[in-house]
Amino acid sequence: MISEMYNTVFNKARLSGIRVVPENAPSLYQECVKAFVAEVNRTNKNGKRISELQFLPTAALVNIFEEICKYPSLRGVLRQELSDPVLFMRIFTGHSSHQLTVDRCLREASLSGKPVLPDLSRNYCDMVRQDPLPVGSSLYMSRILGALKLGTFLHEAGWAASSVDVLSIAKDMISSIEDNRFHDQLKRECMQQLLRAQTSCMATEEADRTCETLLSLIEDVTDVGVLVKSFLQVANHHYIAERVDQCHEWALKTMSLITDSTPMDDVIEVLQLEALFCFSKQRYDLGNMLISQAIHRARSHYGTPHRRYADVLQTYGQCLLQMNAISDAISTFVELLDVTTQLYGRLTPHVPVIQGHIAVGLYLKSQATGRFDMALQHIEDAITMAHQLTPSNRQVTEHLATIRTLVLKGHDAALAATKESKPTKAANYQRFSFSEIREKYFELDASFEAMAC
Repeated sequence: MISEMYNTVFNKARLSGIRVVPENAPSLYQECVKAFVAEVNRTNKNGKRISELQFLPTAALVNIFEEICKYPSLRGVLRQELSDPVLFMRIFTGHSSHQLTVDRCLREASLSGKPVLPDLSRNYCDMVRQDPLPVGSSLYMSRILGALKLGTFLHEAGWAASSVDVLSIAKDMISSIEDNRFHDQLKRECMQQLLRAQTSCMATEEADRTCETLLSLIEDVTDVGVLVKSFLQVANHHYIAERVDQCHEWALKTMSLITDSTPMDDVIEVLQLEALFCFSKQRYDLGNMLISQAIHRARSHYGTPHRRYADVLQTYGQCLLQMNAISDAISTFVELLDVTTQLYGRLTPHVPVIQGHIAVGLYLKSQATGRFDMALQHIEDAITMAHQLTPSNRQVTEHLATIRTLVLKGHDAALAATKESKPTKAANYQRFSFSEIREKYFELDASFEAMAC
């Protein structure tokens, strides 16, 4: 009788559009995910791996990881699971919507006190070497694509040396499929990313060889998109190697190829490179305009918590320091630190580098007061973190040590007498079309040549 009454009421409600349960009520699947993770939290007291995860479909795996993020007590377990290259690559190379979950999980896992990505990259390289796949098979090709994506991501997250390791494996795998119709395209993409990672590692000799290889691969290429990306990597390499005139040459070649259909990422990067060139030549007015155009585009196109916006902020801060706009530089680097930690958490090699920039700004700012304690604290924290995260990266630790020596020096009469600059705020520049910027820039190039003569 009760069941008949229930069916009658339920059917009437269904036909009339009345919901029997609240619209936002969790599904049975969602309740199962919550119950599973709660049980893991209750019973897993020794930090053991969760054996059931390897049998779950990718979508369920993503949901499980999302739920684990809600439990601080499971951060160590989360870190272990994400360090497993098989599990990680399943969610990392899955649907693009999974990327936000991956980023959040990596940040949460790093709160255990140790970052995930260095161990993940080592485990990934070991897995590839120990578990070879049939050359040219669909799984082999998928592994190449996964290695390229992972190598690129590692570089963006600040782990340039790990990026080189993974991309070198991708390079070796690509070399074994010369008969494949995608070989040339994959090799170009790999060389582009490998050049960027080697440049970030300050491995100038290796980067020079990779640069030569990349240029040889594009000799007969007519695809504008391929040329733009390749020229940008070459220009960036020359700038980091302190060959600013060659950087300028390649950036100008890039600018001549840019159209309305060029990806915004590439447009922003060439603006950054040319802004850096301007500042190196003390053309602060034009350089400030260019980097402001890059900031406008990065903020409006990607939003503020984005790796491209963070990259532009770092360039802007460096430019401001060069023109002695100390207060603006400090506020820019503080914003950069906030954006970076939102993206990657505190335990990323980006953080000590940013703290080093802040320390320089505070040191210069303190010339008027004689109080260098804040600058010293920032550089000490930066050195400690650099030793913790990248102990083998001598370039970074030596650079930070140089800043520490500068801060310990204290008062400098020449610096104290230098008047702080007040540049036009980036927000005060109107946004120009790229054709307008290019026109100004070709005029600039001509003026530089005239001055050189």
